[in-house]
Amino acid sequence: MAKLALFALTLTAVVAFCEVSAYRTTITTTTIEDNSLVPPFVDGLDNRRQIPMEQCRSQIPMEQLNHCQMHLTQGIINSDEMVVNPRRPMQQEQQHLVQCCTQLKKVSRQCQCDAIQQVYDEARQQGGVGEMRQMLTKAQRLPTDCRLEVQECPLLSPYV
Repeated sequence: MAKLALFALTLTAVVAFCEVSAYRTTITTTTIEDNSLVPPFVDGLDNRRQIPMEQCRSQIPMEQLNHCQMHLTQGIINSDEMVVNPRRPMQQEQQHLVQCCTQLKKVSRQCQCDAIQQVYDEARQQGGVGEMRQMLTKAQRLPTDCRLEVQECPLLSPYV
C-alpha cells in the first residue's frame, strides 16, 4: 500500500510538473529611441541627436548661411570701432535677418541648431569677447526671430 501511495504521489507530481511546464510566458521588450533635437554637449551632458553634428555641417555649406553670418556681425560694436560699417542703415540689418531666416528654413529641422552654431562659430572669429556676447545673444534669438520649428538652440561658446 505504501508503494502504491508513493507511486500515486510521484505520478501526481509528474503530471503537475507537465501541466505547469505546458504554460509558457513570453516577455517582449520594445526599445524606443528618443531622438530629440538637442546640441551635442550642454553642461557636459551627452544629449541625444538624430543627425550627428559633423553630418549636419557637411550638409550645410557656409555660403548657404552667409546672410546669417552678416546678421550676427552687422552692428556689433567693438570697443574702438564697429566691426561692420556703422553707416549701414537698420533696414539692411533687418534685410539680412529676413534672408537669414529664409536660409535657415531651407536647412532640415534636425540641423537648424547646428547651422546656427556653425554661423556663430564663424562670426565669433571676427571679434573679441564683448562682440562674442552680442553675437551669441543674436544667435540665440534666431529660432524665435525666424519662427523656426526648433524653439531653442543652446549654443556652445568657449569664452562668453
